Amino acid sequence: MADSPFLIVGGGIGGLSAGLGLARIGRPAHILEKAPRFEEVGAGLQVGPNAVCALQYLGAWDAVAPHCVSPAEIQVRDGMSGKVLQRLPLGSGFEKQFGAPYRVAHRADLHNALLESARSKPGLEFQNNAEVTGISVAETTLSLKSGKELNGAAIIAADGVHSGIRKQLLGQPGKSPIGHLLHRGLMPIASVPASVNVDVVTLWLFPGGHVVHYAVSNWRHFNIVAAVEDPDVSLWTAFQGACQPLADILEQKTDWTKWPALDFAPARNWSRNRTVLVGDAAHASLPYLAQGAAMALEDACVLSAKLGERSDIPSAFAEFSELRFSRASAIQKKSRQLGRIYHAGGVLRRARNAALIAMPLRRFTRQVAWIYDWKPEGK
Repeated sequence: MADSPFLIVGGGIGGLSAGLGLARIGRPAHILEKAPRFEEVGAGLQVGPNAVCALQYLGAWDAVAPHCVSPAEIQVRDGMSGKVLQRLPLGSGFEKQFGAPYRVAHRADLHNALLESARSKPGLEFQNNAEVTGISVAETTLSLKSGKELNGAAIIAADGVHSGIRKQLLGQPGKSPIGHLLHRGLMPIASVPASVNVDVVTLWLFPGGHVVHYAVSNWRHFNIVAAVEDPDVSLWTAFQGACQPLADILEQKTDWTKWPALDFAPARNWSRNRTVLVGDAAHASLPYLAQGAAMALEDACVLSAKLGERSDIPSAFAEFSELRFSRASAIQKKSRQLGRIYHAGGVLRRARNAALIAMPLRRFTRQVAWIYDWKPEGK
């Protein structure tokens, strides 16, 4: 059993990160992906200092960095008036404070860089068309759709928000639908209207929804995500009355993809025996703090550290769950809270805007410091 590989279910950002963490401590792993190819769908993501530190720890940052964009600042703006409510500069002072830079990237670029790094590590094996249909927690065995059974030293479930292993492990239906719908779009950077500043991460707050946009893929593309509370209305109806720059970006010819915004109610225990949940399978959150990928990267660092310290795998898994619960659940809860704040209308909107305008930069920075201050053990 000691020489058996860890079985990692899911070849996305969480699964590849977990594999890199195991490779870092010399543990073999077999990464199973049900799709014919290892690839990532979606659009952009934000790579805060905590995510950069995790990537450095996992040995993947050098592969990721060339594909990132370094924005000048984050701007929070009112989507009706166009007024800038708050700015967070992301230059040398920010990097010095948090010990790492803030970057933005296309999800596929991050995934490809993780895959490239993982393929270079000894002890990691990869298998496509490997859909898991059953699990024996007692025997640490996976059943595949092909009819094969795999037995490993342990099972790491990185199979996302729709995780079948989570349902078997925790006996819960999983997803906690909030009803919001995410519209994701990607356009060539040259197509961005002149009224839109491509050098910043912009968060537009609007009654009943919000929009985030920024450049990705080393300035080749522009990523847009629009969240709306009413999934039955069109994107243009939802943002009717938007100020000119926001209207300009939403009116561009873009192939929008629609995704339901899903999260989990926090669950304290993510493991049983030699099986553990990581990433969205354990603690999916709404994307309103832009921390989904970062949490999976952090998980990989903490899990590998615990496995490196302990020979007893169930104990290492239990300690990992205990250590990560408070942070992951705080991200989940704060993301839901921000959805209400971002989408406020009427008197609440005006009060929110006034508070943001009056807030000193130092205080605004302190409100995100608890996210960005995270570092892996020993870093």
